Amino acid sequence: MARRVVVGLDGSTHATTAISGACEYAKNFAGTVIGVAVVDTPGIESSALGAGIGAYEYARRAREQKLSDAHEHAIAFLRDFEQKCTKAGIPFELAYHDAVPFQAIVDEARCADLIMIGLRTFFHFETQDEPGDTLRHLMEVGVCPVLAYPEHYDSPRNAVIAYDGSLQAARAMKAFVHLTSLSPDAARITLLHAGEGVEEDEHVQLEAACKYIQGYGFEVDVVRRQGQASKVISEVAEEKSPSIVVMGAYGRRGIIKNLFFGSTAGSLIQSERFPLFVYH
Repeated sequence: MARRVVVGLDGSTHATTAISGACEYAKNFAGTVIGVAVVDTPGIESSALGAGIGAYEYARRAREQKLSDAHEHAIAFLRDFEQKCTKAGIPFELAYHDAVPFQAIVDEARCADLIMIGLRTFFHFETQDEPGDTLRHLMEVGVCPVLAYPEHYDSPRNAVIAYDGSLQAARAMKAFVHLTSLSPDAARITLLHAGEGVEEDEHVQLEAACKYIQGYGFEVDVVRRQGQASKVISEVAEEKSPSIVVMGAYGRRGIIKNLFFGSTAGSLIQSERFPLFVYH
């Protein structure tokens, strides 16, 4: 069964790492990789608004230059992606969009199985230097699972599934298992409950989740460890290194609205230590 993987291209080292991960995945699972380059036309045009009458012509020229530069960069991203896929010998497709970056990726991912992207994204490269919010929007929309990569990583051979019994954690677990079940030898799975304690119903849910994963041919270790969730997840992922962390975009306390300030996922994103597989 072929798998379709969408990769966001923004010219960053994070995106380069995501491309490498996508090529590796496509080789292992007979997949096709779709590279998406985006010209943030709405953002560029918005940045030029508000100029006075005397500055209008200057603003118009600046906008046109930014759009032209962004177009050239996007084409360069696609050419680089094409060269990497050709060298790796994997099927690929190219997608060019003039749109809001996260919406362009969502549109391509409607008929895909997985999005691969950097833990830091720079699709607004013509209007801002700092990382953008594309990853946050993709995690909130949930068109399909998102695998976000740090700037540098070793190819993971272990998966740590953070499981709190929520429906969102269950969906993330099942999505990961389904996407990797063609080669269960490729990853050893640790099913992790991180928190201040494990209630009786959670013991039952953990055992049921373990049986589910084992049913797909994976070896599973069940780990229960007390402590702050993000700290415990990082500790276990480090012990199992190189590893990937799997978790739901929602938890028992509700949706992660602000990924970069205080949430479990936010802490893991900020640390940039592990690839993060997220679904809700």
